[in-house]
Amino acid sequence: MLIMLYSHDSYGLGHIRRTLEIASQLVQHIPDVSLIILTGSMQAHTYALPPRTEYIKLPTLTKNEEGFYCSRSLPHPINITVELRQRIIWESLCMLKPDIFLVDKSPAGIKGELLPSLRHCKAFLPDTKLVLGMRDIEDDPRHVAEEWRKSDVVSLLEHTYDAIFLYGTPSLYNPVQEYRLSSLIEQKLIPCGYIGRNQSSPQRKHIRSELGLRTGQFVLVTPGGGDDGYAIVDTHVRMLRENIQPGRHTFDSLIVTGPLMCPEKRRILKQAAGEDLALKVIDFTPHLYDYLRAADLVVSMGGYNTVVEILTANQRGIIVPRIHPRLEQCIRAERLAAKGLLDMIHPTKLTPDSLFHAITQSLQRPLPPRPQDIGVTLDGAINVSRAVKQLYQESQRNKVSTALRHRPSDFRAVPELRPSPILM
Repeated sequence: MLIMLYSHDSYGLGHIRRTLEIASQLVQHIPDVSLIILTGSMQAHTYALPPRTEYIKLPTLTKNEEGFYCSRSLPHPINITVELRQRIIWESLCMLKPDIFLVDKSPAGIKGELLPSLRHCKAFLPDTKLVLGMRDIEDDPRHVAEEWRKSDVVSLLEHTYDAIFLYGTPSLYNPVQEYRLSSLIEQKLIPCGYIGRNQSSPQRKHIRSELGLRTGQFVLVTPGGGDDGYAIVDTHVRMLRENIQPGRHTFDSLIVTGPLMCPEKRRILKQAAGEDLALKVIDFTPHLYDYLRAADLVVSMGGYNTVVEILTANQRGIIVPRIHPRLEQCIRAERLAAKGLLDMIHPTKLTPDSLFHAITQSLQRPLPPRPQDIGVTLDGAINVSRAVKQLYQESQRNKVSTALRHRPSDFRAVPELRPSPILM
């Protein structure tokens, strides 16, 4: 079985990390599977690929200050870069003819780059099953409904995709109800649960020893990829300066800036690490989850992957969600905070004092309840793998059934084949 996974990765690291988590589970659960990942992530090479997995790099896109897509590195206009990505996707599908094409989050791709390939698959590659991996929350429901109507996404979900895997829990956020989706779409929707992390062997003692902690408590601060989220780490540094007396630290801090943070901002943060703040700063680690598990508290934005990692580790978390250009992170943080699984500070209320109060209060409280005990499931990757296997098996059965229906009805008319004398 060959599965192709599309991960557009225009912003941050969440898409490629989620895709790799799913890929790891697929190769564990399906012995004969091979994977091809189409990704625009500039950091794809820093992550270890699962066995039997290759990736094809798409030219990277990002968003400018106005929120519009642009090329990250190439000097060409956006339409040229998108056309190049479009051709790479098209050629990959046409040549490799995967059994499953699993699309992460964006039904039509960035600026509709998937549409030609999806139409081609539907017309000429009927054995390739098209699957959308839908994130738990897209945005404010009214905005989603308007955006999907304008871009004809609803038609894609109804008539083009064969299945939709929900990477979330309907009891927490039900997309059918929130986005008022049709019964046709609802029939294709398979709730898989959140894509939690595989629990590797604990590295808590090793990491805490490696960091040389000066106190008994450790706060991890991460703005994700680092493209945005500087306000969180800047506020954290100012909080330390204003509330912690030199030599009387109550907790250690580690800031992981993310590889996409601009060099000047990273330089400012590393200067702060030279002060007496019990603070360390690093740019990036592919093992962020190990640091997260070793911490006593995580302060972060509200992106899907980081939040799910906090939940998987049953960790204390303070979320400062992004509210522009989408409300997805804010909605996610509000719903999970209402369940008592983490704390939230609205970005308009983020100050050194509010952050210090939230951190000190959180460190004094016991760990939150286990998510699975209150209906928030984290076994999404294994459920995706099972659903993929079932979809493939159904497709194979349908192929056999179709072949049998079209076989010659009178086998007596077919002459018996004998070995050629030349081969005897």
